[in-house]
Amino acid sequence: MAERKDRMALLSRYAKLYAQRYEARPKHNINKEQWAADGLIESYSLPGCYDLLDYYFEASPSPSWGYFANYAEKILQAKEQVEEDKRERAERRKMAKEWLNG
Repeated sequence: MAERKDRMALLSRYAKLYAQRYEARPKHNINKEQWAADGLIESYSLPGCYDLLDYYFEASPSPSWGYFANYAEKILQAKEQVEEDKRERAERRKMAKEWLNG
């Protein structure tokens, strides 16, 4: 079980990102949602959750805590696919440049 301060830190990070986007505080019960945060931290670690939350707010047109908490694995898979695609494209550009110059 993650420590309470870690659970609250994750929820606070979500609230900060939400407030930046919508200029309003989220309307979820943090005492209830801390248990979802606990599961996320146990699965992905606190720094991993921070990275995933940052990616989610960049990628999603309308981020919500409920979706993030329930579908973190799908979000992580999408993030990994995007990173893999970036690596493959960089490699292909490098190979094309070598081919054209060679």
